[in-house]
Formats: sequence, C-alpha cells, structure tokens
Amino acid sequence: MRARGNRDLRGTDENLATDDPGTRRKFSRFIDLLCAGVLFLTAIAGAMLVPRSYVGRIWIYGTDLAVLFASMLNLLRVQNAATRSARTFSIIANVAMSALFLALMASIGWSLTLANAQIPAVAAMFVAEAVFSLRKSS
Repeated sequence: MRARGNRDLRGTDENLATDDPGTRRKFSRFIDLLCAGVLFLTAIAGAMLVPRSYVGRIWIYGTDLAVLFASMLNLLRVQNAATRSARTFSIIANVAMSALFLALMASIGWSLTLANAQIPAVAAMFVAEAVFSLRKSS
C-alpha cells in the first residue's frame, strides 16, 4: 500500500506502521536508566541511614557498597551501550546481586521480607536490570 507522494505506509514487518519502534527503545532506555539511578541513590541513602550504635553495621555498609558498584556498572552500561565489557560485567553484577537479595529474602522469611519493603523492591530492580543487561539491543 502506498500513500500519495510514494511514501510507504507499512513498517518493516509489512504491517501498517502504527507506532515508532524508536519510541519504545527510548522508553526502555529511560526505565533502565531510572532503575540504575534509583539503585544508586538507594545505596547512598542506605549507607547514610545506618545507626551508629548497630553492631553489624559493617555488613550493611558492605551490602550498600555492592549495590552502589553494581548500579554504577549499570549506569556505565546504559551510557556506553556499545562497550561489550561494560555489558558483561553488568550482567555478572546484576545476576549476583539478584541472587544475594533473593537468598536474603529466603533466609529471613516471607513475613520479615514484607515488613522491610525495601528488600523486595531492590531485588526487583536488580532483576529488571539483569533483564535489561541481557537484552541484545542494550
């Protein structure tokens, strides 16, 4: 089907072109960047909010540092999509952090996990970042 002026109305898949695939790609990149940014800010805020009197605070700082470095890798991957090593290290970091948070949720139980909503939220963001990292077009 051709329009006036010989412009093709069909997209690359021979259907009528109804939406712009570039718009979907930009939205997906925005969500990817948003998840990485929220993880970055969450790690900084989490490190600042640890009570000084808490005996096990070094473990919380260690976890916050791991979240911070993984989010920095994700931000690097989003900004430098063509860099293969950033993508590879981002995949490794996201899968490792997803496994850490899923193991944490399994170890503390469902009731304590629901009482601390930040744990499943961060786990969900790492799973989303792992999916974004594994995509071919990232």
